[in-house]
Amino acid sequence: MTRLYLRVFLTFWCITAVIIVTTNVIVHWRDINPDNNLQRLRDDRGTEPAQRFLFQMVGSAINRNSAQVLADMRTMPEWSTRFFYIVDSNNRDFLGRPLPEGVQKLVPKINPSHPFENTIIGEEKTWGRHVTLNDGKSVKIFTLAAGKGEKSSGDIAWQLFINNIWPLLLTSILVSGVACFFLARHLARSLSTLQRATRSIAKGDLSVRISQRFNQRRDEIASLANDFDHMAERLEKAMAEQKRLIKDVSHELRTPLARLQIALALAQQRSQGTNDRELKRIKQAADYLNDIISDILALPVLDDDSWTLDDTMDLTALLEALHEAIARDARQKAIQLSLSNSLPEALVATRGNMLAGVFDNILRNALRYTPSGGCIRTELHDRGNHYQIKIHDTGPGVSPDQLDAIFQPFYRTDQARDRQSGGYGLGLAIAQRTIKLHGGHIEARNLPQTGLCITVTLPKTPPCTA
Repeated sequence: MTRLYLRVFLTFWCITAVIIVTTNVIVHWRDINPDNNLQRLRDDRGTEPAQRFLFQMVGSAINRNSAQVLADMRTMPEWSTRFFYIVDSNNRDFLGRPLPEGVQKLVPKINPSHPFENTIIGEEKTWGRHVTLNDGKSVKIFTLAAGKGEKSSGDIAWQLFINNIWPLLLTSILVSGVACFFLARHLARSLSTLQRATRSIAKGDLSVRISQRFNQRRDEIASLANDFDHMAERLEKAMAEQKRLIKDVSHELRTPLARLQIALALAQQRSQGTNDRELKRIKQAADYLNDIISDILALPVLDDDSWTLDDTMDLTALLEALHEAIARDARQKAIQLSLSNSLPEALVATRGNMLAGVFDNILRNALRYTPSGGCIRTELHDRGNHYQIKIHDTGPGVSPDQLDAIFQPFYRTDQARDRQSGGYGLGLAIAQRTIKLHGGHIEARNLPQTGLCITVTLPKTPPCTA
């Protein structure tokens, strides 16, 4: 669930809940009563709470018979019934309770010709009114305001309103929450689809298309999806053309370069040492150009599943062979090599000799940047369904903001700008694409003290089934 999804849902729900609660409160306080005198008193801000409660009691009881009034009283909470009394024609409370002093004082004063009266005894105010129920029976309704303190009635009408309305409010809010949930999901689903597609584009998958998912829509989101597909199609075409152009140019350069190298070899034979210095520089430049072309041609044109793995390689034997191959160069720089591996064999699926080039490049980079007297340590671990290879060096490391960039083609760090020491920035790019096509992962991180650690993860070869 995205944060946008939650935002839309919670915003809609909160607004709906506020509207529901506010509407009910306004309706409660602005309730219209046919009795103009009662409405005038209701609108009076100085009206006593017990007086407002009496008006509501009268308005409710006048449309009921005595049996219904008694049933309503019995269902009310005990804390609310102590603030009102309903007395029958025999001057007895419907619930059989003893009448308070204020009620006793008002009972003889209230009659059909004098229907409304109030009295104050100490801090307690009592309000009473004569009412004729719809079954023709006459009753007297009394409400009390207990004053300040623990037993204060406060606004008893408001308390009863909350007590009676909260189930309806809760139900309304829950129903609105369900409606807002589906509305938010509908709105956020389209944006989530666009977000996932954008992330796929950022990861290099230019084949993603989303417009077919919005065929039923005719709004701005559908137009945005069509524009997105058009953009992705243009990007995919441009990238494919760029890669093909690089391959074609590289192939075209191979022929004149081969002729140049042949002519250079003949020139060296015929020079008899007179131009060896100049010819050596020409040869170095030609070899450099040949290496670049070879590495460019080694880059896969398209990162898709058409690159099949049709061979198997043992990482244990490969790493041992590569360590032996660079041992002489390491001794010349007084660099210590170590290989930590307890696995008799570690088989992975591969194609040709591609993995050998990957690890040879990583080890030679470590050898290039490790100063004299340093060390290079290689570790091979079994991690369940995959193997993990770590190559540590004690070189200067890489700036944290360049750790991802070193895997980009032709990118060289500030410490590797010259061709003699830093190469031409294709080795790690080839390594990353090769490992990715093997279903693995490669990353670089700086060590706590000094140096760089390249970690390669490769899936194991699935066991053969008879």
